[in-house]
Amino acid sequence: MIRFSKIFAGLIVIGVVVVMSLRGAITRPILFPAPRFKFTPELPGGRLVTTATERTAYGYYAKGGKKLVVFFHGNGEVMGSMQDLATIMLKENCSVLMTEYPGYGYASDYKTTEAHIYEDTAALLQLMREKYGHAAADTVLWGFSLGTGVAVEMAARKLGERVILMAPFTSAGDTAAHHFFFAARWLIIDDFNNKAKAASVGSPTLIVHGERDSIIPVRMGKELAGVFPKVTFIPVPDADHNDLLGKIDATLWRRIISFAQAYQ
Repeated sequence: MIRFSKIFAGLIVIGVVVVMSLRGAITRPILFPAPRFKFTPELPGGRLVTTATERTAYGYYAKGGKKLVVFFHGNGEVMGSMQDLATIMLKENCSVLMTEYPGYGYASDYKTTEAHIYEDTAALLQLMREKYGHAAADTVLWGFSLGTGVAVEMAARKLGERVILMAPFTSAGDTAAHHFFFAARWLIIDDFNNKAKAASVGSPTLIVHGERDSIIPVRMGKELAGVFPKVTFIPVPDADHNDLLGKIDATLWRRIISFAQAYQ
């Protein structure tokens, strides 16, 4: 019996080691269901822009005013998915940049990882500074869903002056635990830990979250609102995750736009 117990325990250990070694292969297809199609935005004066990392980083830029609003899309979208928001801000005399993640759309040949997304995004923001004259002090970082993890990381690196987070999560691990089981958090390699970084973000931050969000529960937005030093939290009644933008009324849109246009 003792011998059997030792064998059984050994098999469990081996199983855990195998599963942990395969975490990326197991969880990345779920976390990054990357569309392969290329969706090129169409904005007045807009253009595809690229810069080099270990890969080619892709974005779409349209020049408006001095203020630059940078959009980070959700996990099942591509940069062109943010065109409607970009159109709104371009009409408000802001320049706009939509970023493509490695493994998505124009960058579909590359591997998607948290580190690769950060590296390519930071390179695009550097391009905005060096070629197009948009300083960090003029930059708004605007993320939706997965894109909130990118926005928070760029803010923690002091690459933007204001932050807008729509339907943010505390971390990818927390979200996995919410949808599956507690231990699922340990399978996540790309954690995008917004909560751990929030206290280091001194920029004014606006959180907008649907009260009926079934993908990223509103309690995560509220939890983050308790950590960011300079934060405004706006719940949107009756809004789920994917219909959040459609549930925002004209008065709230004006608040969001005014927040983006302001300076510290």
